[in-house]
Amino acid sequence: MIGPSRKLIALFFLMGLAFTLAACGQTSSPRLTPVVVQLGWTHNAQFAGFYAADQKGYYAKEGLAVTFVEGGPNVDPITEVFSGRAQFGIAGADVFLVARSQGLTLKAVAVDYRRSPRVYIALANSGITRPQDFIGKTISVNSTGGPPLETMMKRVGIQPDQYKEVISTSDLASFYSGVVQVRSVFLNNEVITIQDAGQAINIIYPDDYGIHNYGDTLITSDSLIASQPNLVLRFVRATLQGWTYAVEHSSEIGALVVKYNPKADPILENKKMAASLPLVNTGEDYIGWMKPEIWKGMDQTLQEQGALTAPLDLTQVYNMQFLKEIYSR
Repeated sequence: MIGPSRKLIALFFLMGLAFTLAACGQTSSPRLTPVVVQLGWTHNAQFAGFYAADQKGYYAKEGLAVTFVEGGPNVDPITEVFSGRAQFGIAGADVFLVARSQGLTLKAVAVDYRRSPRVYIALANSGITRPQDFIGKTISVNSTGGPPLETMMKRVGIQPDQYKEVISTSDLASFYSGVVQVRSVFLNNEVITIQDAGQAINIIYPDDYGIHNYGDTLITSDSLIASQPNLVLRFVRATLQGWTYAVEHSSEIGALVVKYNPKADPILENKKMAASLPLVNTGEDYIGWMKPEIWKGMDQTLQEQGALTAPLDLTQVYNMQFLKEIYSR
């Protein structure tokens, strides 16, 4: 028989074991830190790396519960991050640079699209294969496409009065009929739609003519970097893991997009991801990496366009500490 004192000791032991198991359970399932990410557009393969980081558990592994907020024509990711409504946002690098020049204290911490998806296309039978062939032609551009076109043309010695510029519409009929001979489009969007329609096209890349711009860029606030650098590090690390997964498993991206946009066509989204591969994984450096010379070149280009009235202090534009820490390991 067990005496009263031994019974009491056994009871205390069991109680201690219960508390230990409970504590272990709490440790193995820590509370996740909520993070809001403002996307630059509606849900599609453009944000594949973020979706992969979410669905494959990379954010959760870093202790983060991430919420994606859709963008659209009336949503400015830069404003959402600056206001604090989102901790992170995805914005075009050129738009971000202009915002920084206006005093918005934000920084780029990684680049998702290390090459811009903006290209110019012409029907294959048009004979248009280079900017010099744009002379005397009608060129359609979207609302932000005019300045990049003018810069590329000036780089090859062509002035704005040597071609006609019109605003693009969603209707491609004028391009197919030849009323518009050149169209500014995105490699991972309209190019796919046009090729799927059976149209053969020539693609003119601004990169080939000295216009080296970053595309989608991951931004956050100076204040978050200063107050919660570990949070920024964890988020960037998980996001880069997500982009690596997306590049290595591009055929799975369509299914991931559908989880956020049930109306999406997974086959089309897979094609968008395939077209994005050379923009994300350029074969230089690392996914997400940023180069001083590219930022400097964009700064100079925006000055040429009149979007910037003076050079920016580029040390205040982007922050490499997180990329360096992540990739040094």
